[in-house]
Amino acid sequence: MSSKSDRRDSSIVSRRTFARLGGGTAIGALAGCLSDTGDASTETDGTDDAYEVCMEPAGCVEFDEPPAEFAVYHQSWVDIAISLGQANGVAAAAFPGRFPVGYLEQLPGVEFDRDGTFALQEDGDADVEVFYELGLDLHLIDPYTAENYFALDWDDVDELEANVAPFIGSWIRRPQFTDDHPHYDLWEVYDEAAQVFQVQERGEAFRNLHGEMLEEIRAELPPVEERPTVGYLNFDDFDAASGIDVFNPVLPGTQTQTLRDLGVPDHDAFAGVYPDDDYRLTADLELMLEHDPEVIIYHNGLDGVIRRDGRDWEADLIEPLESDPVASEVTAVRNGRVYPWHEMEQGPILNTFQTEALAKSLYPGVFGEPTGMEAPPEDERLFDRQRVADIINGEF
Repeated sequence: MSSKSDRRDSSIVSRRTFARLGGGTAIGALAGCLSDTGDASTETDGTDDAYEVCMEPAGCVEFDEPPAEFAVYHQSWVDIAISLGQANGVAAAAFPGRFPVGYLEQLPGVEFDRDGTFALQEDGDADVEVFYELGLDLHLIDPYTAENYFALDWDDVDELEANVAPFIGSWIRRPQFTDDHPHYDLWEVYDEAAQVFQVQERGEAFRNLHGEMLEEIRAELPPVEERPTVGYLNFDDFDAASGIDVFNPVLPGTQTQTLRDLGVPDHDAFAGVYPDDDYRLTADLELMLEHDPEVIIYHNGLDGVIRRDGRDWEADLIEPLESDPVASEVTAVRNGRVYPWHEMEQGPILNTFQTEALAKSLYPGVFGEPTGMEAPPEDERLFDRQRVADIINGEF
């Protein structure tokens, strides 16, 4: 596999035309998909012309029609597809079994079939033959992700684009693999994805809902000087005594977007001590006590602990902290304010739920106590679940 420093020859044309290479199954699948999620044609400009979508590092792709079946990498892009009413089109993803469908259960009529989605990485890295066998309409995966996470190199990507379907997308968790092109934020790639599927109005409706929720939350936040200091961290092998990674909340990407949206960098307990050349600080218990966060947000606590077989939040995380003579003196530990958080790979749906969860974790006196993946009482919900479901299902 080639390294991420390898680059495509600049002479390769980056503008490609999407066309189903085999049979007419895509049209039938698309018709069935639209019957479940609303008529996407009502969201376009009313023309039948080809359209172009551009996203680095792949460049521009020209489409004759929206893709019916496609592959994505991980949760962010699964989420993006579901939020745009395209759940039925997600034919393959890296780890579909790990997508947190518990959130979708709070959205009436919204589902994602994890078992019916081909897993590209759960049983080893997919190679070029797997992508040939899938024969999809689009690989909604950027080429750098393809070569770093699958058994593909640049030549394989070029071959698949010539014989199967284009690759387009971007890595948005954090600024990896983006040395020579822009690192997009969630909403920038979301707009492009909406264009891919020609559901721009649906995308705009979701953006508006999310923006309204953020505006309402921010209006209730206390002044910065009255906010709790926060440590965003996790422990090596779930053992704080063996080492602590403290993550810088100013880092671009979906991994930290919720933290930035709610202004956590302004009251970060570790502000000013992060290395200039890394997005995280390696610390120990003594340093954690020195900076003494009032709230600890545990990185990947939901996906990596709460939902992971063989892990227990209280036994593996909380009890060792409370029994350690140093960690037990940290204000967040002493006051029971260590929270499992979050979904690193977020699209609009997970980000909306995570924003609500973070607001409750930081300000339970304002927004109500956090409830994990369970729905809060109706009078303590920070967004309308039915409205989210309606948007996803094309009713807005």
